[in-house]
Amino acid sequence: MSGLAAWRQRGLWPAASRCWVGWALALLMGPAQAHLMVAQKGTLNVSGNGAYLLLSLPVSAFKGIDDDGDQHLSLSELRAHAGHIEQQVLAGVQLLAGGQALPLEGLMLNLSPADDAPDAPAQHLVVMGRFAMATQVAGAPPTPVTPASVSGDHRLAITLFGRLAAERAYDITFSRHPQVHAVHITPSQPVHALFPSATSILGSQLRAGFTHVLAGWDHLLFLLVVLGDMAAARRGWRHAVLALTCFTLGHAATLLWAAHGGWRAPPELVEPAIAVTIIAMGAFHLWQARRAQWCPAWLQLGLVGGCALIHGLGLASALGTQGLAGANLALALAGFNIGVEGAQLLVAALAAGAVLAAQRVGLFNRALAGQAAAGLALLAGTWWLVERTSGWV
Repeated sequence: MSGLAAWRQRGLWPAASRCWVGWALALLMGPAQAHLMVAQKGTLNVSGNGAYLLLSLPVSAFKGIDDDGDQHLSLSELRAHAGHIEQQVLAGVQLLAGGQALPLEGLMLNLSPADDAPDAPAQHLVVMGRFAMATQVAGAPPTPVTPASVSGDHRLAITLFGRLAAERAYDITFSRHPQVHAVHITPSQPVHALFPSATSILGSQLRAGFTHVLAGWDHLLFLLVVLGDMAAARRGWRHAVLALTCFTLGHAATLLWAAHGGWRAPPELVEPAIAVTIIAMGAFHLWQARRAQWCPAWLQLGLVGGCALIHGLGLASALGTQGLAGANLALALAGFNIGVEGAQLLVAALAAGAVLAAQRVGLFNRALAGQAAAGLALLAGTWWLVERTSGWV
């Protein structure tokens, strides 16, 4: 840390002491821990007339402070470059209100070394401070901050990102009792509202659900196999819509389970399991085609819904990091699943359009289309399974 004497000489000790007292009180009301902040994590607790910041920043995000070039920060380097570090923090971590940066008072810095080497140089730096959220006129008491005055108009902006891929994202939790909201900050989305409106949450989750389907190759391939299976079995569009809805309901069930039960599955297990579902659906289709006998419609719907439970496990972990609760969580779940269903229906409509076009020119064969989709699923699913389990050995 930069030292009490230096703080007093620079006239910052009164502000720093107020920040420490207020920050400690805010911690009692929020989820943060005073003794530890995990790398790339942070909290911003709004209490009284301030917003109390606790944030872990990677050393590689700063310029001109790593004298020996080891990508770590020693205590001597911290002391030598404390002023330069503070300038970069003030420029790269800002709380905006109406587009204007609020003052960050009592900024304090501390190394965050590994637990097994507390005296060693650190790869991360813990920053603590208080954003002054009250407005004050000379000779008048500060205007208190009310819940209504802290809204989506207040935005946290972070532009300090490290060099490594793991150092280029932050998970920040905002809290103002009883509200909790969390965001994932990246270079492509460096600014986030503190407490967005219900409309904003619903809209963002609609987009997230829609994007999840259209940007997820494993999701698209699974849908392609299901649609190909139904085409080969000569099932109509009503059954197709019902199958897609079963897939959405499977997602929703897992998300609700995670949201209310607090259960999470590790990604290193979920991602290979998703690949297995794609392989299984492809193999099941080829087995049916070889026997020239198709399973009952209810069994197919059950298989699709069961696989959706596994696909939803990955989404549950992502949604769980957003810190949503109560009505916000309900809105997020509803918006996300509506977005998923809408994107799936769009994919089905585009596939149906392609089939009709191919039929008109005599290039469509139901059996071959289903087998081609299943074969692609086997190849891609096997590749993904190998890729996602390569770290196990």
